[in-house]
Amino acid sequence: MPFIIVGFALIGLLVYGAVRLYAIVAAAYGAVAGSAAVLVAVTLLACAVITLIRRYRAVHGVNVKGQRIVSLTGSWGQVAVDAESKRGTLQLHGQDARFLFADIAGADAVEREGAWTLALRLKHQAQAEWLIPMRNHQEAKRWAKIFALAATQEL
Repeated sequence: MPFIIVGFALIGLLVYGAVRLYAIVAAAYGAVAGSAAVLVAVTLLACAVITLIRRYRAVHGVNVKGQRIVSLTGSWGQVAVDAESKRGTLQLHGQDARFLFADIAGADAVEREGAWTLALRLKHQAQAEWLIPMRNHQEAKRWAKIFALAATQEL
């Protein structure tokens, strides 16, 4: 119930702000400029909301058939993390590993010889460190954040 009240209050404030913006700009520059100012403000607000949603989904995944999976596939193999069941799978150059989020010891974005890799450290595995190739620095940082959230059970 409180969320509904907060939602209505937020919508009311947005409408009030749009009316005030129109009134101020229209008084100074005319009705067309006032309408354009409101349109620009709505567009900027919509872009900000869409950007926030995309950033959240890039790290936390999207629910598909009861699973919230974030995955990355390349010529080297695949890494997939299921946030609902708190498990992950890794296929790297023909080697397979399955792990729980509690098995993650850490993950760091590392640059080696001009190429970015993700150094994933897993406990209780035959191979403790896995070097996963990444396309760029941003992707390596994103996956380091995903594994950091997974290690703390916050994904």
